Amino acid sequence: MALATLTEVADRLGRDLTESETRQATALLADATAMITDRFPAQAVTPTAAAAAVCAAMVVRVLRNPDARRTEQLDDYSYTVDNAVSSGQLYISSTEAELLRPPRTSAFTIVPGAPVPAS
Repeated sequence: MALATLTEVADRLGRDLTESETRQATALLADATAMITDRFPAQAVTPTAAAAAVCAAMVVRVLRNPDARRTEQLDDYSYTVDNAVSSGQLYISSTEAELLRPPRTSAFTIVPGAPVPAS
């Protein structure tokens, strides 16, 4: 089951999905969910609202720029898309990864077997 719904994707996109976008978004939601839960396994057990938002945002990025166009120009008209959005690829941004990380509960971590610093 996907972390986000087609309705959440459409809401973030700001319009209803077409039939072909619905098919594509369904597959992208499954892929985005897999990417999130593989990297952040706790989201598979207890998904958060942030996980749903990130999952939907990942899909919206692809739907907004399906051809991965960076620039478009015609006569004196020019339009440029930010590099982060123009890839056309499904990915978790660094900002989104921070939202998915569990909160820190201590100031430091003890790693068993780690080398002891020389004094």
